[in-house]
Amino acid sequence: MATRKLLSGPITLCEAKEKGFNVVHQLEYPQLKRAFFRRLEGQIDVIRTIVAHHLYVDPANCNVSPPENWRHGSFNVCVPARVDVPGLTQPRFIMVRFPLPYRVGEATRPGNADEKLRCEAATYAWLQEHCPSVPIPHLYGVGFSTGQQLTHVSHLPWWSRWLHGLQRYFRVLLGMSCSTHYIPHRSSNLSSLKLGYLVIETITECEGSMLSSSWDENHEDDRLQSNLQRSLARILLSLAAVPLPRIGAFRLDDVGCIHLDNRPLSTEVIMQENEGLPLRVPRYTTYTRADDFVLAQLDAFDNRLLHQPNTVTSEIDGRFEIAGLAGARAIFPQMLRSDLRSGPFVCSLTDLHRSNIIVDNDWNIVRIIDLEFTCSWPLEFQQPPYWLGGQSADEVDHDSFGSFYDRFVQILEEEEELLTTRPAEKLSSIMRRAWASGTFWLALAIQDPMIFSSIFWYRIIPYQFSLAIDHTTDFSLLASLWGRPHIIDKKLQDHRQYLNKLESIFMESD
Repeated sequence: MATRKLLSGPITLCEAKEKGFNVVHQLEYPQLKRAFFRRLEGQIDVIRTIVAHHLYVDPANCNVSPPENWRHGSFNVCVPARVDVPGLTQPRFIMVRFPLPYRVGEATRPGNADEKLRCEAATYAWLQEHCPSVPIPHLYGVGFSTGQQLTHVSHLPWWSRWLHGLQRYFRVLLGMSCSTHYIPHRSSNLSSLKLGYLVIETITECEGSMLSSSWDENHEDDRLQSNLQRSLARILLSLAAVPLPRIGAFRLDDVGCIHLDNRPLSTEVIMQENEGLPLRVPRYTTYTRADDFVLAQLDAFDNRLLHQPNTVTSEIDGRFEIAGLAGARAIFPQMLRSDLRSGPFVCSLTDLHRSNIIVDNDWNIVRIIDLEFTCSWPLEFQQPPYWLGGQSADEVDHDSFGSFYDRFVQILEEEEELLTTRPAEKLSSIMRRAWASGTFWLALAIQDPMIFSSIFWYRIIPYQFSLAIDHTTDFSLLASLWGRPHIIDKKLQDHRQYLNKLESIFMESD
């Protein structure tokens, strides 16, 4: 049986036909990956200079790992390096992280890679300033494809630190926006790279390991779960203590100031733009109302259904998907609390999966990594992760997850009792009301179009509206309210063409 390669491994034609994502598009990734890695391999000396530049050390003391040790994720490649500083007994381990242009939409939406870097660097700087108790790696510096570079002031000479402190003092005195601890620090030697990057502290094995590496074996251990959830509760409380004026993402400008003026960047935004699907969300789009944000997310799902060729596989499937989108537009805004629709909003770790959490042997969180999709979100969306029960997002249900949810909220209440400053309404109270009203499921549904319809029909409708959904349910009337009467015929035609394209690709000789 003929196979083709995805970044995740080989795939057969039968498997490709069943995937909900666009396999035709993703079959291009392995070749694009090889080309990009060859480009980076040719820039090893420049990468070494980058490390030396941001750590303010001699390049001779920097050793960049060969490609076989590089770590390739969904949206980035991490190039490890070791820095041996004279006078220090322990070396520094860091990584230079590059966005993958073929995964972040750089070809279809130029500037996406720099946008992602500006948002992530701004998140590091904002958390360092406002939520220092949230454990994150140290960001040494950031560079953009334009050649602009910023370095944490602690790694620069004393006169740079002194001048920076003086400038911050006078900016505060004059009521101006305060710059971060990242200041412009350019090097003409790096102009040939023309790629953006982050230089970040590496967490060594003696400090901790990814939660995902020990989850399957230990997730039923009550002691470990309690430690993990208590750490998570403290992080969420720290974030919730700083109200924000709008929904969006932080952005770091060229002089090191933070602005909350970027669109809320998410994996779905990046993936849709990477496949050339129209999104119509300009970079400087923010929202001051939670319901406007939710409707914008549904607009993005509309565009995915309309323009991705394999979103509808049958007439029944089409009505199921379309009726869900039409129903959500009517129902979702009513599920949001009216007193929280206009804020406050809070910094939210929207990509908090198990591989982004570093824990010690007792499952205390020692670092949260990969902050690239952190956004300012509605306070009601500040929720415990769905995976606490050990299930995938489309498997989580009301009955099985309820006990895990209640346990987490109890731990949150215990941590709230230890706070010296009490908010007008406790986060635990907001979470309990969100569970009762179904807002937990709403927040989960709008993050992923692949699971949206199943969450809407099988989690929200039965529990919030006491309606049973099964194979006899007729979605025709609600689907007709979506306003595109002939769209299912068009989508079925798209699907046939997509399958023909897949078959031709798999029939090609290697």
